[in-house]
Amino acid sequence: MFKKISVLVIVVLVGLLTLSNMVYAEEGELVYWSMWEKGEPQQKVLEEAFNDFSEEFDVEVDLNWVGRDNLTTLKTRTLSEQNVDLVDKKAEEIYGALVANDMVKDLSNVLEMKVPNEDNTVGEVLIEESYNAYQKEDGTVHMLPYNFITSAFWYDKALFRDLSIEVPETWDEFLVMTEKMKENDLEPVAFGLQTGVYVGYFPYLTSVRILGEGALNRAAGDPSGKLFEDPAWERVGEVLYSFSKEGDNLLMENYESSVYPGPQMDWVMGIAGTFYCGSWIPIETKSAAGPDFEYGSFQFPTFEGGKGDPTAVESYPIGMSILKNSDNVELAEKFIAFFSQEKYAEKWVEVTKNMSPRKGVEPAPELQDAYQSLMKAEKTFRLYDGVQADYPTWYSNVFLPISRDVLSGNINGKEFAEQMRIQTIKHWKQN
Repeated sequence: MFKKISVLVIVVLVGLLTLSNMVYAEEGELVYWSMWEKGEPQQKVLEEAFNDFSEEFDVEVDLNWVGRDNLTTLKTRTLSEQNVDLVDKKAEEIYGALVANDMVKDLSNVLEMKVPNEDNTVGEVLIEESYNAYQKEDGTVHMLPYNFITSAFWYDKALFRDLSIEVPETWDEFLVMTEKMKENDLEPVAFGLQTGVYVGYFPYLTSVRILGEGALNRAAGDPSGKLFEDPAWERVGEVLYSFSKEGDNLLMENYESSVYPGPQMDWVMGIAGTFYCGSWIPIETKSAAGPDFEYGSFQFPTFEGGKGDPTAVESYPIGMSILKNSDNVELAEKFIAFFSQEKYAEKWVEVTKNMSPRKGVEPAPELQDAYQSLMKAEKTFRLYDGVQADYPTWYSNVFLPISRDVLSGNINGKEFAEQMRIQTIKHWKQN
């Protein structure tokens, strides 16, 4: 009898050990689907961190450096029931493609997790403004950042000093700046009408300053079009018209046909005085800039009587999300906390020359002005006020074409507001 019980116990123990090993094998391999490609600076920092994570916690990692189409190829992988735990991308694309389709989990609990080898939690070390524009009203957040981008007007501080040009804060001061540039044979603003990323900036930023954060998003999603009847939209259109060659002619020569990288090269070569772009621009133009070029930036100007917070800045994070059907949720959460360590934030800044969302990690000198704007911000807002992610067809078929029309001077401010109303009604009837 004793022998029978002993044999049974041994069989049960062996079974439990086998099951344990099976679970470990399943939970011990973290699968990462990345937007970065092999050899990019960002990829090198992430791979180093994953290797450290693998060694410290004795787990396997399956790293897939897919490239910018990673969310597209992710669909194929998930449809074939192949596991993916972690995915990264800019917040707008994650929210537009994954959050909208209920494919990723809430990461609020990760904010409460301890950062490994440190005393603080993830939430305590992250700059809240780097992700809170994407936090839902119920407090849920579906992506946590490891990279932070914002946008601004970029300029050469040495050039501004030489010409005694003051950095503007208000629209009136901005117009004074542009006149001073014209007097010195400078095109005020480098710009390309054929590149979507440029076209969307001024319309959405003007609306944020005049009507407030979220106003464009609400109007875009209103099938009745009535929100565009607010007279403030005509004021937005008038500002945009003033940029055009038919208005105050603030944009570079031949901007209607200019394409990437023409505008940024005109700016960095000193043909134009300013260029509005994301905070990646110093990295892209550094090799073309002269040795005396001093990168500076300032935020889009404010307007008298505007409803937008004058300190508000664009929040454009890139970060990680965890798939809802992940086999290794806890392991994925642990890595997000692991990568929040100060040493990786510092490495990120050093190697990629981008900003880190971690508190106290200073950016490269070229990004210092943008960083200070972020630190002073009392509010943040989403890229394009969220319309690109929330209403992608409206963004492509209504917002961009009408924006091109007013920035080219084909329609005036009143016509801009009216077209936004009419085309929004038409769009939602068809969709």
